[in-house]
Amino acid sequence: MLAYPAELAEHWDAGGEALEIRPIRPEDAAAHDAFFHRLTPEDVRLRFFAAVRELTPAMLERFTRLDYERDMAFIAVRERTGETVGVARLVREDDPAVGEFAVVVQPDVKGHGLGAHLMRRLLEWAWAHGMRSVVGEILAENTPMLDLARFLGFRLRHVAGDPGVIEAMLDRPEPVAGPIVRAAA
Repeated sequence: MLAYPAELAEHWDAGGEALEIRPIRPEDAAAHDAFFHRLTPEDVRLRFFAAVRELTPAMLERFTRLDYERDMAFIAVRERTGETVGVARLVREDDPAVGEFAVVVQPDVKGHGLGAHLMRRLLEWAWAHGMRSVVGEILAENTPMLDLARFLGFRLRHVAGDPGVIEAMLDRPEPVAGPIVRAAA
């Protein structure tokens, strides 16, 4: 297992508020639980596809203790208070070349591009770590998340047998082949 990738941390401005964007770590468990409790019940339902009231200790462990070679979660932390206000997560299941994403942002920081920024960081990490595709399931009623997926270039399609769920998929961009040759003027 890789050591904590501190070099991936950055400072980012969300509508005038200073945030630190960085990989999650085990000592973030209490802040992550507090973040979960600041989400609206609707945000939780749209993220988990169910009305989850509590994160169990096992869930908090799974969410905050990562194998940074295999999986990643970037969190946004208010520099002023240390509160977690957003998270984007990527998990590899059966196929190591495919990662499944999830993202959620606290209501008071929505509308400042944080979700898009966290997802871009996640995609950069995925491509740098050999993934060929990133996928996620989104409830069909979750129009803000569907809009974000479209904005980031994901292809959307209904999941067979479940019209209430849409699969979002993005393949790694192909590198430009060969050097760029310019015609002489």
